Amino acid sequence: NALREVENARRSTDGLLSIETGVKELILGNEEIKQASAEIAAAVVQAKKGMEQIATAAEQASSNAQEASTASQQQSQGAEELAAAIEEIASIADELQSA
Repeated sequence: NALREVENARRSTDGLLSIETGVKELILGNEEIKQASAEIAAAVVQAKKGMEQIATAAEQASSNAQEASTASQQQSQGAEELAAAIEEIASIADELQSA
């Protein structure tokens, strides 16, 4: 009878040690998950900053393209006015030679 109680106590102790080992492994796993979650959160913050920088650069590029388009239109208009002036001068020169 006493031998059976000793055996039961030993089994209980072994069971508790097994549970303790399992709990320690669970705690360790939770810590790893917590650390991985923190790393993911930091990566998300970095990705967000990167996307914001890309958006800012895209807006700047769009603005620069608009300015370049306006400058190109003004240059084209200036070239047309210059061509018209050259034609006018050539026409006047022809008239002067004919006279």
